[in-house]
Amino acid sequence: MIAELALAATIAIMSPTAAGTYQLTGYNNPLDTTYTLVDTPISFYQGRKYVEADNQLRYCIRYRESRHSYSAKSDTGKYRGAYQMSKEFKNGMAWMIQKELRQTGTPKIKAQAIGKILRGAPVNRWNPYYQDFAFWMGWDNGKGASHWAQTGWSAKC
Repeated sequence: MIAELALAATIAIMSPTAAGTYQLTGYNNPLDTTYTLVDTPISFYQGRKYVEADNQLRYCIRYRESRHSYSAKSDTGKYRGAYQMSKEFKNGMAWMIQKELRQTGTPKIKAQAIGKILRGAPVNRWNPYYQDFAFWMGWDNGKGASHWAQTGWSAKC
C-alpha cells in the first residue's frame, strides 16, 4: 500500500489542457484537496527525508495542529494546512521540495512546475502528499522541531 502511494506520486508527463494551462499527469495533483481530513498515522510522503522513528511524533503534531485536517486554517488565516504553516514557511518548503525533486531524478521542468504551483497556492490547498513532504523537509531529522515548538511538547506526544 505504501509503495503504491509513493509510486502514484511520480510525474509521468506534462500536457497542455484545453485552457492552455499545464496539467501534471501520472502524479498526485499538487493542489488536490480530495482528502481534507485523514486520521491515519501513515505519512503520504515516504521519500529520503522520511524518518520512520519520528513518524508517531509527526502524527501527534498533525493532530495537535489541525486535528488531522489538511484543509485547516487558523482563526487569523496566518497558519494553514495540517501542520499549520505560515506563508513564509510554506514558500521555503516549496523551494526545498522543488530542489529535492530534482535531486531524486525528477526532470527540471516538472520539478519547477510543481514548485511554482506550490508557491502560488495556500498550503491548505496542497495535496496531503505535499503537506507531508513539506513537514519532513522542515522536520529535518528533528533539527526543525522548533517550527512546532508551540505544539505542547510537555504533553508528551
